[in-house]
Amino acid sequence: MALNQTQQALELISRAKRSLIVTKEHATIDVIAAAVALALFLKKQNKLFDALAPGLDLQQLPSFLPRVDLQPKLGAMRAFLLSLDVTRVPLSELMYDVKDGKLEITVVPKNGEWSPKDVSFRHGEDRYDLVLALDCPDLASLGSLFHEQADFLYRTPVINLDRDPGNEHWGQINLVDLTAVATTEILFGLFETWNRHAIDADIATALLTGMLAKTQSFRSSNVTPKTLQTASHLVALGARHTEIVHGLWRTRSVPTLKLWGRALTRLEQNRELGLVWTSLARQDFLDAGADHTALDGVVTELLSYSPEAKIIVLVYETDEVAKTGVCVTLHVSAPHAATEIGRIFGATGSRDRVDFCLAPGQSLVEGTKMVVERIEETLRATK
Repeated sequence: MALNQTQQALELISRAKRSLIVTKEHATIDVIAAAVALALFLKKQNKLFDALAPGLDLQQLPSFLPRVDLQPKLGAMRAFLLSLDVTRVPLSELMYDVKDGKLEITVVPKNGEWSPKDVSFRHGEDRYDLVLALDCPDLASLGSLFHEQADFLYRTPVINLDRDPGNEHWGQINLVDLTAVATTEILFGLFETWNRHAIDADIATALLTGMLAKTQSFRSSNVTPKTLQTASHLVALGARHTEIVHGLWRTRSVPTLKLWGRALTRLEQNRELGLVWTSLARQDFLDAGADHTALDGVVTELLSYSPEAKIIVLVYETDEVAKTGVCVTLHVSAPHAATEIGRIFGATGSRDRVDFCLAPGQSLVEGTKMVVERIEETLRATK
């Protein structure tokens, strides 16, 4: 009998020597929670893995989530092997040094000498033989991993876990469930099939965090009876619900709240196009006593206050605005794609988010007006 998708996924994970867990670029808290849950579960199964969240600010990791080694940048993917044939001329000594950015290797023969044909080089095996992609609707959403390691992704099996209806089913195995409210809900089903007894309180807490964060504590319209039943199971397994709620919504600093307030007072919208935008000047950050790590929280609040918005535009000045110009973070939900809209500004990123900066010299007001007008033109042209 043929294996179903879940069984195939478990078989691949069981056989893998070392897996790479990867999230979409600039992952939100629900996706980070999914990566934490999967990392904890693989560890309990004695599986080797590394976890990558491209572009993640490690300072933004919620303190209430269990600690895992989640990295914002990818390390070495494979070794580079230099070979010297010593069957004819035996080796006496080997030394190496790094000078002016170059590795110099000195080999001394016992007798005779080597020729260039005795030396060869090649790539070693890939560090990873399986990719576990979380909340990545397409290859571009992987950010730096896709741009720098596209060949690796094409030659390595991928298990694609997502609940986005825009997912392109780009993996070899696609666990895409449109009825799930978060990727952590899909992971719960996978864990239950694999080894339900391995779901401890920490794993349950991470899984429930993803569901609560994605649904704004089960207030979104896509919550189903199955979702609530899953949440009940997780609480029974030890998920720390009170700790999650406190960590997600009751630990905002006063400077962050002040910055949110400034962004909300300038909130504007084009209801017809589902477009919402606001701006923050450098002085706003100074007056609020906040830094740019609070920007993701600002967008979260904008989404909460404007649930009908399909496109959120946040225009802001950096600390070095004279050098970098005015910068923009663009968050988009289906049926739109941030990469498509952002292309007019030369931006790259994922389907749901791109970031870019305008040419230095433009004021915040001028930059905001230009960005909004060009997005409106693009949206009208595609209607």
